[in-house]
Amino acid sequence: MEKVIPDYTVIVQAAIFLISLLFIKKFILDPIYELLQRRTTRIEGGEQDARRLEQEANALDSFYRQKIQEARVKAMALRNEMRQEALVKEKEILKEGRGNAHDTLERIRREIADEIVVARSMLQQQASELSVRFGEKILGRRLQ
Repeated sequence: MEKVIPDYTVIVQAAIFLISLLFIKKFILDPIYELLQRRTTRIEGGEQDARRLEQEANALDSFYRQKIQEARVKAMALRNEMRQEALVKEKEILKEGRGNAHDTLERIRREIADEIVVARSMLQQQASELSVRFGEKILGRRLQ
């Protein structure tokens, strides 16, 4: 039988491999892993912030839409109220105008009636003067 001489180079190569593996893990893989972890954390935080901001935006949108709707309802109510007030004022103005027109018409009727009375008395006087004149002209003499 032959004697086998142990080869220590395999042990040295295994040691170098393990040392290299530890070096690569400590100085390359761990920093890359840590960088990836920070990146993942930052992305997840950004996504959470985005979801939170989207929820806030939706809440604000809903709030503003509600306020706009309330403002529209108030504006409609105010417009209707103002329209009712305008109708009431219009009725008052028309009533006052009709009253003034009626008073003016009555005053004018009284003035016309007074003028008719004056005109009749003047016409009666003139008619009697004219009849006397016509009588004098027809008879050719003066009447008493």
